[in-house]
Amino acid sequence: MNSFSILPGHSSSPVILHVPHASRTIPPHVRAQLLLDDAALDAELDEATDTDTDLIATLGADHARTHPWIVNNALSRLVIDPERFPDASEPAAAYGRGAVYTRTCDGRRLRGEPFADTETLLDEYFRPYARAVAELVTDRIVACGRAVIIDVHSYPEHPSGFENPTAVRPALCIGTDPLHTPDWLTSTTRRAFLPLEEIAENTPYTGCYVPLDRYGRDERVSAVMIELRRDTYLPENGCPGKRLVAQLGEYLAELIDTATQVGTDV
Repeated sequence: MNSFSILPGHSSSPVILHVPHASRTIPPHVRAQLLLDDAALDAELDEATDTDTDLIATLGADHARTHPWIVNNALSRLVIDPERFPDASEPAAAYGRGAVYTRTCDGRRLRGEPFADTETLLDEYFRPYARAVAELVTDRIVACGRAVIIDVHSYPEHPSGFENPTAVRPALCIGTDPLHTPDWLTSTTRRAFLPLEEIAENTPYTGCYVPLDRYGRDERVSAVMIELRRDTYLPENGCPGKRLVAQLGEYLAELIDTATQVGTDV
């Protein structure tokens, strides 16, 4: 199976929706590496998966006036996490949550430590994914003179074991970067999702995704992360579910539309 997909947008769109954590799929050879039984694995996936963010991204793209490009990771983040640094520079590696996880959300062992097949998984899944996203960004810069990455995530209502339990957990966390997130992108994101009311920046998560090897210091690449707290839209938490997911798609479309038009004469 393909480990990711890139859904083409309009040739004039600089916007890339990045959806890295929506899947629960784990290939059989990777499942065999994991130390959890099936019930424990299902619980881990419930906590770690950004449920329905792929649907929110698709709805946002469909509502937008100019269709953006979409990168979807087709595999669970328990296979590899494409947003982590693949080396010791990754802060989350300190608690077993680097590019290849060795610990669960509550700190139990997920894989052996040290894990012998880390480089194999990076070669099989992480590096091809990173190259493809970087090439897509290059393509958008060539076509549009810029690229705008909107990183689409969600997170649980209650902190996982490795998280700061005192951090504010708003309905929407906006993740920003000092270089890659201009003020207009932060304010546009806040305005688009204003109906959620509880909005904060860089809490409980910080930053946003940019292909660092090629574009870590390139200001032609703008980026922002949206982290939607799951209890605000998942039906099993007593919320209206799909109806609110559709609303989130509309809010995202407003952000896409503005990001598409910035720098044009429209």
